[in-house]
Amino acid sequence: MRKLAVYVSLLFLVPAFISVARAQESSTPSKAEIGPNAGKPPAHFYRLDFVLKELDQAGRPVNSRAFSIIVSTAGTRSGTFVVGSKIPIVTGSEDSKNGPDKLMTEFQYVDIGVKSSVRDLREDGGGLTFHLDTVVSNLETPSVLAGVSEPVISQNEWNADVLIPIGKATTVFKSDSLDNKGSMQLEVTATRVE
Repeated sequence: MRKLAVYVSLLFLVPAFISVARAQESSTPSKAEIGPNAGKPPAHFYRLDFVLKELDQAGRPVNSRAFSIIVSTAGTRSGTFVVGSKIPIVTGSEDSKNGPDKLMTEFQYVDIGVKSSVRDLREDGGGLTFHLDTVVSNLETPSVLAGVSEPVISQNEWNADVLIPIGKATTVFKSDSLDNKGSMQLEVTATRVE
């Protein structure tokens, strides 16, 4: 009789063990859930439109340039664009090996134009946050030192984490010009790419 009671008890416990085992199996994460992208939101692509404006002292645009780049919210990847010229600058001269009347001129090349880099792009509510580095350089009227014309380069450099709304032009950087009463500003507009 005692054996019969043990067998009956076991019959009732087996289904309970099976349901506990199934519950444990369903709570075990799959390989996709524990991979490198586990818990991360899906990546999206955005086109960032940059408008660089030079403004007069009344705040009216006198010059503007537009640039675009497509970047992703996946990881810490970045996007960079460089638009400009490499300008040769004389750094010295020396006698050539071809004779004393021949001079060999040495040059160093300097980048003039716009360079911008975007990294760590993330969606934040209705906006985008990212780190933005921008350098704008111009060749100005040369100055004369000891009878030699030397190049003058003006430069604006901005470096910050920014937050912009999606679909709305936003001024992210602005600075006064040092050589006149105008200013320069950079606007960015983000548009999601489907």
